[in-house]
Amino acid sequence: MNNLPDDFADYKPHDIDALSDNHGRSFNRIKTNQIRNFFSRIISIRTYYRDKKTFDQKIERDLIMLKPLLAYASRHREVKIFRDFMVNYIDKVIESKNKVIALDNFFSLVEGIVAYHKFYGGKEN
Repeated sequence: MNNLPDDFADYKPHDIDALSDNHGRSFNRIKTNQIRNFFSRIISIRTYYRDKKTFDQKIERDLIMLKPLLAYASRHREVKIFRDFMVNYIDKVIESKNKVIALDNFFSLVEGIVAYHKFYGGKEN
């Protein structure tokens, strides 16, 4: 995974799938409901984005405000790695030259992590 492009908009589907698979497996000590709480916020952002069809200030604000949500969840030690990973990719979306594609990639990444987490038997509540 060391040869990934700098700009998140330039990630290919196989890059996102490999990241999702690798991290969905590595986050297996995190409880499903902890990931689902984060994912529900992502779904809200995605719904707004699909209605507006543009990356605007509200989306940027909502992405940035995921960081405190993740910080609160990371008071549980096993969530800290997940938090660090997600904050990195939130920043990659915001810093991207093509925020629309980067945001779509972010949605795909999070969906993939949730799917692989469940596939690899992530902890139940």
